Amino acid sequence: MKVFAIALNTSREAIRNKVLYSILLFAFIVTGISAAFGWASIGDPIKFVKDFSFFSISLFGVITTVVLGVNLLSKELGKRTIYNILSKPVARWQFIVGKFLGLLSTLATMMALMAGALLVLLYLIEGRMDWQVLPVVAVMMLELAILAAAAIFFSSIVVTPALAGLFTAATFIAGRSTPALTYFISPEHPPALRHLARLFYVVLPHLNQFYIADRLAYGMQLPPLYYLHALIYAAAYTGLLLIAGTAIFQRREFA
Repeated sequence: MKVFAIALNTSREAIRNKVLYSILLFAFIVTGISAAFGWASIGDPIKFVKDFSFFSISLFGVITTVVLGVNLLSKELGKRTIYNILSKPVARWQFIVGKFLGLLSTLATMMALMAGALLVLLYLIEGRMDWQVLPVVAVMMLELAILAAAAIFFSSIVVTPALAGLFTAATFIAGRSTPALTYFISPEHPPALRHLARLFYVVLPHLNQFYIADRLAYGMQLPPLYYLHALIYAAAYTGLLLIAGTAIFQRREFA
C-alpha cells in the first residue's frame, strides 16, 4: 500500500507538471503536421504519416521520460519533503519503486493519448482503424520503462538533475546504437578495443529492438515470441536498474 500511495502521489504531481502538457501538445501538433506533409510528399503518403508520427511519439516519449525521471528525487530533496517521507515507516526501496511506478503510469497515459490521436488521424485518412499502432506504441512503452529506471538510477548517484539527464540521454543514444558495436568486436581491431566494445555491448540496453515501427510499416509481421522476449528483457533490465538504484539510495546520507 505504501508503494502505491507514493506512486499515486507521484503520478498526480507529474500530471500537474506544465512541462508534460507542453510536450503532449507539441506532440499532437507535430502528428497533425505530418499528415499535411504526407499528402505533399512523393510516394505513399500513409507510410510517411505513420513513419513521422511514430518517430514523433517515440521522441517525445523519451524527452518526457528524461525530463520527469531525473527530477523525481531532486525535487523531493529540493523541497525537503523526502525527510518527512523517510521519517515515516517507509523503506527506501518502497520510495524508489513507488516513484518509478508513478512515473510509469504517467508515461503510459501520455503514450495512450498519443496512440489514440494517431489512430483517429489514420482513421480520418484511411477510413479504417489501423490497429498496428497499438503493438508499436506498446513496445515503445517497454523502452520508456528502461529509460525511466535509468533516470532514477542516475538520480540516485548524482545530485544535479542536468547531469542525471545527460547520463540518461546518453544511455538512450548508446542503447539505440548497440548494433554498431558489433563492428568493433571483429578480429581486425585491437584486442583492447574488442574487449571494450564487447563490454559495452553486454552492459548497455539494446533499445534498438523496441522500435519496430519501420518493420510494421512495411507490412512485416512479428511473431508473438518477439513481443514476449521484449517484455522479459525490459522487465529484467528495469529490475536490475531499480535494484542498483535502491542499493545506492540506501547508502545516501541526507543532511
